[in-house]
Amino acid sequence: MSGNEAFELVTERGWTRGLGNMLRSGLARWFKTRSWWANCLIWGGMVLVIIGALAFNPQAPDVNELMMVTLVFTGLFPAVGVIILMQDAIVGEKREGTAAWVLSKPLTRPALILSKVIANSLGVLLTMVIVPCAIGFTIIAITHPAMLVPVGVLEAMGVIFINHLFFLSLTMMLGTFFDSRAPVVGIPLAILFLQQNLIGVLPALRFILPWSLIIPLGTTNPLTLTLLEGTAPQSEQLTILLIIVIESIFFTLMALWRFNRQEF
Repeated sequence: MSGNEAFELVTERGWTRGLGNMLRSGLARWFKTRSWWANCLIWGGMVLVIIGALAFNPQAPDVNELMMVTLVFTGLFPAVGVIILMQDAIVGEKREGTAAWVLSKPLTRPALILSKVIANSLGVLLTMVIVPCAIGFTIIAITHPAMLVPVGVLEAMGVIFINHLFFLSLTMMLGTFFDSRAPVVGIPLAILFLQQNLIGVLPALRFILPWSLIIPLGTTNPLTLTLLEGTAPQSEQLTILLIIVIESIFFTLMALWRFNRQEF
């Protein structure tokens, strides 16, 4: 109620009921605790130390190699953090009974899932994309002036975020299907690190796995490096990017479908 400090009136109707409250709660877990700066320190600090050590070394690699190392430490390894972060988003609340408790309030199941996707996406965007990428690409801009295209940097950061969103939504979906943390964290990690091997066995998988967004596949540059160099991306690269976006939406819809049918 508006005059009560402990409660806030829910004004939403239909499937969005409670979304605003849960979204504020999810954002508070990121930005009103130490989570945001701890993650910034971890991922930004890692990029600062590694890329800084390479870039300012007298025997520094060339700019393309430096950009590739930056992409590995901003696009590949932070995805591990995304998976670990999301493993408890649903499973933890189901096991601890929190999900059943919040659903007894004016809150719909779709609103609970969407609030977690949105709040965690914003947290990941700031701490695992914007901060480490800004640090890494700033170092490259200092050591190799005029080698980066500003628009390309922003576009590459967007692609890195989509890569992370793929694993965020996948882990969220698995959390609605399993009650144990092992498959929820194990399956995405296996996909993350075995992508190149899987594509080697079945080349068609390059269209449904995000590996080529971040890491070279054969002699083809990843989409992120293409954008950083200011080169027009190939149609195949854009097709893969679109498929990854569609898959992320599909994983979210599957999470909504499955969670709506679970009993607590």
